[in-house]
Order: sequence, then C-alpha cells, then structure tokens
Amino acid sequence: MLTSKLEAAQKRIQRSNDPNFAWVIHDAAPWSPLAKPLEQSTIALVSTCGLYRLDTQAAFDAWNDLGDPSFREIHVDTPRDRLRIAHSHYDHTQLAADLNVALPVDHFTRLVEEGTVGRLYPWLYSFMGYLPESRQLATETAPAVARRLAADGVNAAFLTPC
Repeated sequence: MLTSKLEAAQKRIQRSNDPNFAWVIHDAAPWSPLAKPLEQSTIALVSTCGLYRLDTQAAFDAWNDLGDPSFREIHVDTPRDRLRIAHSHYDHTQLAADLNVALPVDHFTRLVEEGTVGRLYPWLYSFMGYLPESRQLATETAPAVARRLAADGVNAAFLTPC
C-alpha cells in the first residue's frame, strides 16, 4: 500500500520521466538464518544513506528523479572528515552529529572486542536509499555486492536505511 506521499511522487515521476512508472512493492522478504553463531561470524555494514569518500569517489547523483543505483565501497578506517552525504531525500541532522547512525563502525568494533561478533568486514557498502527505479539495483548492483561479500566469507550484513 502506498502512502499519499509516495503516490504523489509516483505521479510526479510519471509526468516527468516515465509514464509507466510504478513503485515496486515487496510483500514478503526472503529469510536466511545465520549459518553459524554470531560470535564466529563476519558482518558487513551496508547503508542507504548516500555516503561517499570525498577525496577519491564521485558523489551519488542525488538529484536524479529516478535515483542512482550505483554503490560506493568505503574502508572502515576512512577518516570521518573525508566522508560526505550525497542524498537529498532525508534530514542529515542526526547523521551529521554522529556518523554511527549510518555506519555503526564504532558500535561493531566494540561488539567484536566484546566477543559478541566475530569480525567486522573491512569494507562498507554505501547506496542511495532513494531509488524509485529499482530494477538495476535488484538485477545488477545488489547481486554484484552480494557476490563480493560471499566470496570474502561475509556471513551477514547489517543494513542502516536512511
């Protein structure tokens, strides 16, 4: 079921970009139980907050009405002052005050130190959460990231939506 805000956005996109545009609605999500205990697992952080590394990466196309289905790979040790937000569809106040809102590196580092989590994967994956046209994400971009994570032995991903 679409909210009135999503219905209005759908009509705007239909008028300006694609007369056949319709939101993809997922009524069910696949479930995959963790194959080993959390304290033995490698966890990757994934965010839809539109973060990118200012000094080495291009910003997301935040003003594209159909969104930007690409991703940015960011090392967990990247200095916080080199990260920027390229996402125009949410309030950045909380994220600007504490980056852990979008990339809880500090929290997961503590969980690893405490033995609650086995290992934090050293690369973070950042996406744009605003993506009305999600086909490329679903068929190309997300599977490519999933293959990378699987090849590197990641057992689970922690998603922070924005």
